[in-house]
Amino acid sequence: MNALAWPLRLYVGLVIAAGVPALVLGLAVFVAPLTPVDLATATALFALGWLAQRHPVHLGPKTKVTVDDAPFFAAALLAAGVVGYALRTELVDVAVALQLHRSPLSSWWLDHQRDLIQTAALYALGSLAAAVSHGAPWMLALFVAPVALILVSFRETLQLRSTTRDAIVNLADLIDARDAYTFGHSLRVAHYAEQLARRMQMGPTQIELVREAARLHDVGKIATEDRILQKPGRLTAAEMAEMHKHCDEGYRFLKRLPEFWEGAELVRLHHERYDANGYPRGIGGADLPWEASIISVADAWDAMTSDRPYRKALSRGEAIDELLRFRGTQWDPIVVDAFLAMLEEERRTVPAAAVPATAG
Repeated sequence: MNALAWPLRLYVGLVIAAGVPALVLGLAVFVAPLTPVDLATATALFALGWLAQRHPVHLGPKTKVTVDDAPFFAAALLAAGVVGYALRTELVDVAVALQLHRSPLSSWWLDHQRDLIQTAALYALGSLAAAVSHGAPWMLALFVAPVALILVSFRETLQLRSTTRDAIVNLADLIDARDAYTFGHSLRVAHYAEQLARRMQMGPTQIELVREAARLHDVGKIATEDRILQKPGRLTAAEMAEMHKHCDEGYRFLKRLPEFWEGAELVRLHHERYDANGYPRGIGGADLPWEASIISVADAWDAMTSDRPYRKALSRGEAIDELLRFRGTQWDPIVVDAFLAMLEEERRTVPAAAVPATAG
């Protein structure tokens, strides 16, 4: 730094003075939810990156790089960053898309648009830091403040997503509360669906997806009139058609939110039938994701074992008979069998007095 003119030395000093506290603050805010494994992984990756940068492996003969070669290497670096990010994100999207029977590219932009700018900024800063570290290592201090700001931005994005998620879940509870007979319905359905997904040995990501979609499966009823939701008798054909719209309404509402786009399709399909006579799309069999069938069975069980304005709750035995009666027509037989096995295991492990006759 002594070779720099004093204005530049002053500027660098101010950046360092402001950047170090900013980095400390950013890390303090950002690492709060990280586990020791996360921190160890990040440390190992940083160390490997530093070693690779300081001691590169040359696959071919060393050549002298001139200024004229800069555009070529910059283009190669950009291509590597784009391909790396696309693969890292798309591999996860493909795993989810295969379960939901849809294109993995259909929701890529919706899911990643919020963090794309921060990620691109980190890639750019990393490239610049690598470029200047050989000639003037002290210039790495100039990157302290920008990196801290990006970390804080990431943290705020995560907090915004969490707040949005909580708000939508609270909205689902308010919809249940519009009718005294359905109060707590979505919460119970989410519990049954989560336990059933575990019983069927789904992965952690699928289990969370099922639980979340089940929690919000009736959010589309926000567009349904109270006179229909709270009608004491059976619905007319016109009222039933209006009620059927809540699946599509919930789908349209949730698919616009990056936090819920995976579960939006399951919300749309939770009233489909295995024999393809359900609504709104009329699909069934192998075209119906297991996740949607799980939510459908959990929803039906809670509805059957809870009081409704037009009937009393069915007993446990009566509800089981209904599941067996429509096994293979309304519901996927594999899912029904897993649910009944789960109920039987629960009956054997939980004292009889502790098992409620109804879910409500």
